[in-house]
Amino acid sequence: MATFNSTGAVSPSITRAGRNEPFELQVARGQITFHTEQNIFAYGATPATAGLFRTVWENMATTEYVFPGSALTMQLASDTAGDTASITIVGLDANYAVISETLALNGTTNVPTANQYFRINSMFVSTGSATNPVGIITLKNNTVTYAQINTAVFNGVTSSIGQTQMAVFTVPAGYSFYGNRFGAYSSFNGNSANYTTYRAVSNSVAGVQKIIVQTPFNTNYEVQRHYPLPYAEKTDLRWQIAPSTATSAVVSINIGGVLVKIDGSL
Repeated sequence: MATFNSTGAVSPSITRAGRNEPFELQVARGQITFHTEQNIFAYGATPATAGLFRTVWENMATTEYVFPGSALTMQLASDTAGDTASITIVGLDANYAVISETLALNGTTNVPTANQYFRINSMFVSTGSATNPVGIITLKNNTVTYAQINTAVFNGVTSSIGQTQMAVFTVPAGYSFYGNRFGAYSSFNGNSANYTTYRAVSNSVAGVQKIIVQTPFNTNYEVQRHYPLPYAEKTDLRWQIAPSTATSAVVSINIGGVLVKIDGSL
């Protein structure tokens, strides 16, 4: 924040001027060329099936997340009549280039996207929206849901969470993703028979699938990597959790890293 000296002139703080601050803060402030912070948050409830891995997202209790097989026009809608909030969709086109748009809800009536999306990375209530939605917001093609914004109770009133909470991310063309913070959390308090298992799955553009890590954990799993894990452009990433017993667990995922633009001149 700025302060004022004895003459009334503005004296910028060191942080505001960016003379001495952590590299990560500078990236978040947009001061480092070709670098963009990337945070992924997800929340859901596992199916009550022992050992069944599901990507953590809004519908994980019943449905595994699937990626579109081709670039699709999608339909945005609320399950509540009267919702008119503005919703921003961020995804990738058929060439894995970043595309986005903001659409106004028309209650339960489908609003088609102007873009065709090959991947959806996030969806959220636009900062400039005049209202907050009341209902559950879905982005679909036919009956398949590719993004969803759920509701929660705030001070006794049901309202929108405001953004998707899904552990899904595809690295855009021309970028590499470097993940350095990985966290998984479970409502299971943990013992030899009652625990959850975390795993990260990557799929290359050529279709090669890898399970990057598998870790059983009690309550929480957290890793801060000194050397970030690199993921190449056009890689599909999913973070999954499975319960050890036929009991549902409430789970969440918290991933952090940085997108770095591939530039041959550097």
